[in-house]
Amino acid sequence: MSARSPPPLKAAINQPIDGTAENGAEPRAMPLRYTSRMTQSPALELEGRSIYDGQRMSVEQYLALPEEKPYLEYVDGVVIQKAMPNKKHMILAGELIFEFVLYSREHGGTCGPEGRTRLATERFRLPDVAYWALAKPLEDGKLLLPPTLAVEIRSPDETRRHQRDKCRMYREHGVEVCWLFDPEARTVERFEGDADAEPVTGVLQSSHLPGFSLALAELWSRLDDR
Repeated sequence: MSARSPPPLKAAINQPIDGTAENGAEPRAMPLRYTSRMTQSPALELEGRSIYDGQRMSVEQYLALPEEKPYLEYVDGVVIQKAMPNKKHMILAGELIFEFVLYSREHGGTCGPEGRTRLATERFRLPDVAYWALAKPLEDGKLLLPPTLAVEIRSPDETRRHQRDKCRMYREHGVEVCWLFDPEARTVERFEGDADAEPVTGVLQSSHLPGFSLALAELWSRLDDR
């Protein structure tokens, strides 16, 4: 993997993640769940990970970064690279997009995979799949706004706790529904209204998607067929 240098970071921004700031000030505390992948410098880059993963920078610097896959997200001043999807993850994402394309043709709206979504000034996420209802604002300039539905698909190297926290963040920032799929465990959890990580079996539906119905047993069988 060829070495790349991150964009220059201002002294007030490029603070060591586990130490004090360069000017002696106390660094801003970060949620513990984000520190497992943070690196102090590109020299400590993990194999297969972006050199920007774990770097502190401004929103402007984040938005100016070159596109990478897995895509880069941004939470409270820190760049976080998404997990590498495996085969089941990709098949499931494709099947869900197919279902939402059919739904949007009949009911209107927009769907798509991994669109950079601005949840707040310093929070950008890329849901594995998202759907915007017809009446839901889609974008502000070049940035997508919170969707009606965000779907996260757990990869083997992601903890369920981390993914649940992502779903809760979506809900905190105006996403009406979030579904968390685990293709290995064949489970779905729903975050909607008062429901928090509520297991769903049988048929997946939502009051925010009138007319949408997905039989989970049939969905899981599609993974076996591939």
